[in-house]
Amino acid sequence: MLIECRPPLSTNPLFHRNFHRYRTGQYRQRLDGRTWKHHIRRLNKNWQPLIPALIDAYTTWKYSPPPHIVTYTDPDASPLVDGRDFDINILDIHNLARVAVIPCGEDDEGAVALVRAGYLGCTPQRPSLAISLRTLELFYTIRMFRPSFSIEAFTKVVCHVHSVTYCRGYRSAISDAFDTYIIIRRHLDSRVAHELGQDTQNYRVLNSCPPCNYELKDELPLKFSRMFVLDGNNSLKRMQGAGNRQVADDRVYQDSDYFLPEEYVNQFSNEVPRGHTQTEDEDAEEPGLEQGGDPTDGQTSMSETSPLQKCTSNWKAAAGDAAKKMWDGFHETGISASACRHGFIIWLTDMIRSGELAKHPLAITAKALEVFGENMLIGYDIGCRFSETIAKTSLNEAFQKKKCRTCVNAFHGYSHNALCQQSFHPTHIKGMGLEDLETLERIFSQSNQLAAVTRYMSRYHRKVFIDLFFRQWDSDKYANLGTMLFNNYIQALHILETEAAELVHDLEQFNLTESDLEAMWVDQAGHFKELGKERAEEVNGVAYVELRQQLRDIEAALERSYTAFRIQEPEDFEQLPPLSSYSSGLSETRKTETRRCFLGEKRDNVLWEILQMESQMDVQRRWTPLDSEYKAALKYMTERKYLQALENLHLLVIKRLFEMHKLNMSGTGYKMRTHIAQALQRRAKAIRNAVNEYNKHALMLDPPRDTLDWTKVTHFSFIDQFDILRDTQHNVFHEKWAQPLYRELMNRVHKVSRAREEIHRVNIELRRLHTRIVDEEKLFASTLGHLGGSLMLGPVLEYVTRRREVNKLLISRINATYNLPGFTGTPYPGESINPVHATYPHTPSASEMHEPDTSPPTSPGHNAGSSNVPHSTPDDRQPQFEDDNSEDEGPLEDDDEFVDDMGKVVDFIAGL
Repeated sequence: MLIECRPPLSTNPLFHRNFHRYRTGQYRQRLDGRTWKHHIRRLNKNWQPLIPALIDAYTTWKYSPPPHIVTYTDPDASPLVDGRDFDINILDIHNLARVAVIPCGEDDEGAVALVRAGYLGCTPQRPSLAISLRTLELFYTIRMFRPSFSIEAFTKVVCHVHSVTYCRGYRSAISDAFDTYIIIRRHLDSRVAHELGQDTQNYRVLNSCPPCNYELKDELPLKFSRMFVLDGNNSLKRMQGAGNRQVADDRVYQDSDYFLPEEYVNQFSNEVPRGHTQTEDEDAEEPGLEQGGDPTDGQTSMSETSPLQKCTSNWKAAAGDAAKKMWDGFHETGISASACRHGFIIWLTDMIRSGELAKHPLAITAKALEVFGENMLIGYDIGCRFSETIAKTSLNEAFQKKKCRTCVNAFHGYSHNALCQQSFHPTHIKGMGLEDLETLERIFSQSNQLAAVTRYMSRYHRKVFIDLFFRQWDSDKYANLGTMLFNNYIQALHILETEAAELVHDLEQFNLTESDLEAMWVDQAGHFKELGKERAEEVNGVAYVELRQQLRDIEAALERSYTAFRIQEPEDFEQLPPLSSYSSGLSETRKTETRRCFLGEKRDNVLWEILQMESQMDVQRRWTPLDSEYKAALKYMTERKYLQALENLHLLVIKRLFEMHKLNMSGTGYKMRTHIAQALQRRAKAIRNAVNEYNKHALMLDPPRDTLDWTKVTHFSFIDQFDILRDTQHNVFHEKWAQPLYRELMNRVHKVSRAREEIHRVNIELRRLHTRIVDEEKLFASTLGHLGGSLMLGPVLEYVTRRREVNKLLISRINATYNLPGFTGTPYPGESINPVHATYPHTPSASEMHEPDTSPPTSPGHNAGSSNVPHSTPDDRQPQFEDDNSEDEGPLEDDDEFVDDMGKVVDFIAGL
């Protein structure tokens, strides 16, 4: 270790001069005004110009034979170094070395020399400690698969291995080094993406999920070209600084293609006005909180009694209560996410000091309309109301033009009312298949692991770790695609095998067709729309009779005003002086005349309204109290309060019974039963209030009607137990669809139909995935051949090797699906509309050159070369390799030198 020799302090004249100034009071210590924020900024500024060289040094270290580095286990060792070489303290979890001698060339920066030797310094200049790259790679790998594993925990593990007492300095050192390591890895991944042509705009969302994106020529159409879901999650919150305290690390992470920019999201802040009004028990709004409507606001065309208004009122109230409690202490209060039906993340937005405002799903929807094609289906917990929200924004024109629609998720949808479920539940939407659209609930259950480590991070680090998590999530979802499609196919085949035959038998037994059941379904939907409403003729009749009665009263009052002047003098009449008598009589006359004029005008107005009502109702002769229509309207007026209470009770009871039918249906899982039971429990409170209202008005009738006992109502399970509901105008006792047998048949028809749609969709998605794998292999072979011996060959080959291993697994699952007895799709790849392009002339990959050819003989026009990623053909499903440039170029197996070089690289990667 180099030690600089200095003269003793007693012989140093500078020491004596400063000591004299200090003793005489002439010396004043200068205060350092720089803050920790200045330190962080200066550190990042010094790292920036070194990043390109660090990436090259990292690539050289990882993909070339490792250099020989002299290390010592004794931390007090003082090794001899030559030239510009230097020694430094190190931390390496793989061995107990404490000091390493780093070779450094004449033109090398110290930080670059460290990386080339396999270490990364904590600072770009004059570091006192370096962390081995293998240690950082281990932590990076652990973080990918265990997001809750913190840097502090990892540092304690390293200290334990080295028998060193843990201190915060070690944690800060590893944290600083890991920041730089992530930057190096991110830039290296960008270079790999560039070599493979995967760095174009929106490349990830347009290519990450082949079943959604890789459309083929001549494939059968899908009703919904793409299905994705929206939802918010408040687990990934981040604390804000106390008071006016500022965060030292003010960097902004802008390299993620998952997060939509905050400026883009804020464009939709004023699209929906805020509809929630502050109540007395709510806290006053604080300055700085984001304002705006939530996803259920903006439906000006929807009345407060609308079914869609009621089905989300509980959600909105709960959201408001949760937001009030969280906004005060957090800057980011969570994320709003979107994902396709296969689980791939599309876009994320940060919720800044707010709840789940409408601008977040609107921003994602706007981006989807801009990037994706037509016929999209968007799933949302409140998709029923969100469709109305979109209709009131600037997105409506594009939304309608691209023939998009919304729906609710299957699990959450059962807490919505029956009318909403008929139109928005996935089970009842044609073209949905068996998709439940609860993808984000599964994603959030995993991403919640991040909450423990991101809660107190800086804004920069929070986004870095969220981005890292979702990149690994998408990678895992890609590896699981074959299994997911295989399981979906098995599920759909099981439904068709077990329930389709029973359905055909039952339809024949009851002399029904699927069309008859669909007609019942439409009639049921129409009935639900009318529940709780008064018929127009009855309402008009009541209004007409009320006007007739009002006219009668006005005419009687007007007649009395005419006769006011003809009243005889009373017995106690007293003669007044002439002046007083005249003044008093004049005042009374004016009052009487004014009242007469007022009543005359009022009579004319009421008479005009009566004439309009008669024209609207097509009344040929004015009703009199002796007419039957008049008597019926008068009776309805008397019982109107009672009937309104009865209709409201009928509405709630019918919905409750139909949801109880789903609760008791075979095949309903435990979690869904619990969810439905909780919704029914909330609805039971409304039914209790409706029963009390009904009993009050029933006792006011003459004669009084029978009342209901709430304790008995809660145990009713069948509609025929509610005999009192036979008095309602929307009586369902005579409807076939209200009978359990026909309801079971309707549900079974929908289930079988969705299973057939799932088979159709999986057939298309499976072939898309197969085609993408085949086209991707051509791209890999061409790219590797072009790179030759360049520095980027190692990183690209590592990516390709990992991808090929995953593709092998996917091919095995694809072939397993092809071999299913009920498979009805096309068992070989097709031709993509927009294939992945190989920008270089085709060159066989290393795996092609060193793996034996196990494929059967190729058909004419195909190269005899073999690939480790096979595909099936129309004639057989055995693996084959298709070379798209076999006629233009001959095989390159004769290039022995190239084969030898590629073999060495493959062997080295395998050794790693």
